[in-house]
Amino acid sequence: MNDVQFKSLDLNLFRTFLAVLECRSVSIAARDLSITPSAVSHALTRLRAALGDPLFERRGGGMTPTPYAIELGRRAAPALEGLRSAIEPLIFEPRDSERQFVLTGGSYAAAVILPKLLDKIRETAPRVRIRFLPIAADFVDSVERGRVDIAFGTGPPRSARVEWLPLLLDDMVWVARRSHPHVRAPLTMAMLLRARHVVLDNLRPVVGDEYHEAQFLLDEVRELRTAQALDFEDGRVVASASDLSHAFTAVLGSDAVTLTLRRYAQAAAPGVIQLLEPPHRTPKVTIGAVFASGRDLGVNWLLEQIKEFLAKDR
Repeated sequence: MNDVQFKSLDLNLFRTFLAVLECRSVSIAARDLSITPSAVSHALTRLRAALGDPLFERRGGGMTPTPYAIELGRRAAPALEGLRSAIEPLIFEPRDSERQFVLTGGSYAAAVILPKLLDKIRETAPRVRIRFLPIAADFVDSVERGRVDIAFGTGPPRSARVEWLPLLLDDMVWVARRSHPHVRAPLTMAMLLRARHVVLDNLRPVVGDEYHEAQFLLDEVRELRTAQALDFEDGRVVASASDLSHAFTAVLGSDAVTLTLRRYAQAAAPGVIQLLEPPHRTPKVTIGAVFASGRDLGVNWLLEQIKEFLAKDR
């Protein structure tokens, strides 16, 4: 292909090509692109002529890519995604956008925020996709570098290149299975002293220092020293977990108890677990969003959707 031929190529031809390459079907690609099958076939014909390769062969009712097409797809897909990523922060129309937003968070965000977000955008942005990743210790760096659009956690990070938006304030409750033989409402300190505990550890990179302190620094509970900092030698601590969901699952299937955030408990197992008010003081926990500084219309729109449905749940 010479330079003149390249300059005359329509980028939509590559978009159509990648759709066929992904699903191996002209009709399915047409449906996904909201165009007719004949338009897909016409686009492939133009691209074949420009590139000098058949690109696909019909076999067994499907479209089998040639070796050239496979290599072209490997190179073209990231190039088109990069172009889309460069343009979308400047122009964002929810109903027409095919953007994939990358979010990261722990079990709390996955249970409390993600399901309602998917319902919220289903009608207003039907082609927008969400990729939700487990949060890592270097999530701030991922946000700064653009690998992650929004990270959910507690407390503003120490970085001038990202912004922090408080989303909701949650409180803490003890949880136990409904058929627990010794623990029931109203929860007392005597019940806690008798109960077996699942404790959370290694929370700093997951949800921030504030929640870490909520778990381990409940100084008001003198009889327990701290509500979730009992020594394993004590015998009342039967397990530790580094994730809210792991601790919660352990409690659902045993006679252990754990301290967790109210909204997480309500979302993770509605109606099948006891939510017990603490007989001691516990801190409130602020859950917020971390996102890159700058004007990204898509991220701003997504944050507004999150704020709207969280406001209705208060």
